[in-house]
Amino acid sequence: MKRSLFVLVLGLILIVFSTTSYSQQKLAMDGKFGLSILSGNGASSTGILFGGALDIPLNSNLFIRPEFNLTTHSGTPIEMAGEIKYNIPMSGYTTTFYVDGGLGLWFSPGGPYLGMDFGGGALFPLSGTNLKIPAEIRLGPIFATGA
Repeated sequence: MKRSLFVLVLGLILIVFSTTSYSQQKLAMDGKFGLSILSGNGASSTGILFGGALDIPLNSNLFIRPEFNLTTHSGTPIEMAGEIKYNIPMSGYTTTFYVDGGLGLWFSPGGPYLGMDFGGGALFPLSGTNLKIPAEIRLGPIFATGA
């Protein structure tokens, strides 16, 4: 487990240095706070999600996006994810629309479990600042074994 975490961190560091050396874009970091719904085996639970992500540019519209998410569900599941994010080019709009997807590892009692994330959203800029307010929906299964 420690070895795979080391390889993941080393890979992310190499990606950061290799992509930013030729890209004119800066890295972007964001925080998350929202509603999380987990369901399975005929039951569902609602919790709060806290997290953060880093957009590492590959070109003007394509990003590699490592994420870390923590939820308040039973057992406090934690997700470490790697995604690809694509900003949809739309001239004449100040709002940025995007789609994203990838894989995540969920660490919770009885795990870790593999998950898939896919979704999209919009980034709404605040006038006079460099800040943007995100609105996002994310869906995907977590492949957990049942009891």
